[in-house]
Amino acid sequence: MSRHHQDEVSRVPEALRDLEIEHRALSHPRDAHARPWHCARPSLSAWPEAVERLRAAARALRAMSTEELVAAIHRVAIRWCNPSWPVRREARDRVVAATGFSPTVVDHSFDLELRNYRSASLWATLKRELGDPRALDRFRPDSELRGASLALGPRATLVVLTGNVPGLPALSLVRSLLLRSAVIAKVASGEPTFASAFVRSLADEDPRLGDAILVTYWSREEDRILRAVLDQVDAVIAYGGDAACAAVRRNLAPHHRYLEHGHKLSLGYLSRAYLRSHELHRVADQIACDVCAFNQQACITPQAYFVQGTMSEVRAFAERVEAAMQAYARYCPLGALSAEEQSSLQYTRLAHTWHRAEDGGRVRGANDLQWTVEVAPALDLRGSQPRFLRLVAVPDEDSFLRAIAEHGRHLQNIALGTEPEQLAALAHAVARLGASRVCEPGRMAEPSLMWRHDGHMCLGQLVRWCDIEMHSDAPLASGRRETH
Repeated sequence: MSRHHQDEVSRVPEALRDLEIEHRALSHPRDAHARPWHCARPSLSAWPEAVERLRAAARALRAMSTEELVAAIHRVAIRWCNPSWPVRREARDRVVAATGFSPTVVDHSFDLELRNYRSASLWATLKRELGDPRALDRFRPDSELRGASLALGPRATLVVLTGNVPGLPALSLVRSLLLRSAVIAKVASGEPTFASAFVRSLADEDPRLGDAILVTYWSREEDRILRAVLDQVDAVIAYGGDAACAAVRRNLAPHHRYLEHGHKLSLGYLSRAYLRSHELHRVADQIACDVCAFNQQACITPQAYFVQGTMSEVRAFAERVEAAMQAYARYCPLGALSAEEQSSLQYTRLAHTWHRAEDGGRVRGANDLQWTVEVAPALDLRGSQPRFLRLVAVPDEDSFLRAIAEHGRHLQNIALGTEPEQLAALAHAVARLGASRVCEPGRMAEPSLMWRHDGHMCLGQLVRWCDIEMHSDAPLASGRRETH
């Protein structure tokens, strides 16, 4: 990576470089004395022409077949899945510098995120969401319609990225590419480096993949830029907290197709029968994997596990979880906490210790702040911290459901460790409350691309369909459909 690229967090396609371009310095989120990052973006008056040129570049994507597009993305994903690939190693080091995460945490995050963009996963997702992926290429026969259908992606999409999960920006970029949309990707100030590296790797594989993507940055206070971009796009994908997403929503127009991934809460539940039928040390290891992935910064990682049992039983189980968290930290350490982050974590520990002294719970943590485990009789989400697990004692599953009901609109990923005959009913109950994913303990950090993220068809919700029906010359479904 060149010196210029090391300082660069934006990527302006060649077709935009003769426009009026502004250059901004973006302060390092963790080190005020570090060299600032460099960001380029169109001037306010240049945005209409910039997006028009991106849309023109996206015509080359529309000329590609789905087979070509999937194969190209697959080849890029294979490279990113190689920990020794120099581009990945340099990108990892930049993410480490931006976030303070350990190199092992970032590598693990890259592994979990980027393997989803291999061809088998892409085809399965396209089929699940669109039925016939080739409907993105041309009108395809539809026997139910007795006609044919065509799927059309947005002409231009604004993607507001998050920086809390290394590698996650690739998700919305890949989804937009599959739909042949031009993209304006706004990076997050907390981790602005990965998106441009990923887009450069796409362009290196096939220039058409990068020509229609602009990676840049503006602050939340720069409403005029946001409005200028929204005036030119017809779809928006937004990640962020409730306030950040609200800032985007209030500027939307009726024609915008909008996909939001806001603040979410993930949790787990372990029944007494499940604990009796499984080796406790293995269950503890699974919980540690769930909690420590992404340093617990991802929405899909659990803030708490509810455990059926008395407080004394849960305290005994907590000792196994503490040992598992310590073992995990030995091979995958948390990373470097700033002085402010250390003080915040210590304060949260002290505050929770004081509260637990009143209700029979307890808080234990590593002296080096690598992990914290709290045992409590009720869910206490005050003071979210990295690798800070709450184990909540509950007498039965009904108590678990009552405890999480108030968080329904924020629920996302629920791990259920229960008897097989109880799984369907309990999964139905958490789904009714608001959850969009249910998995086994130990698999919370591994959602597939096929998961309907936050309950949405993330490709299907962005496409527009055109049907040919009631026409004697319409292509009708006949014979065997093409397969891969």
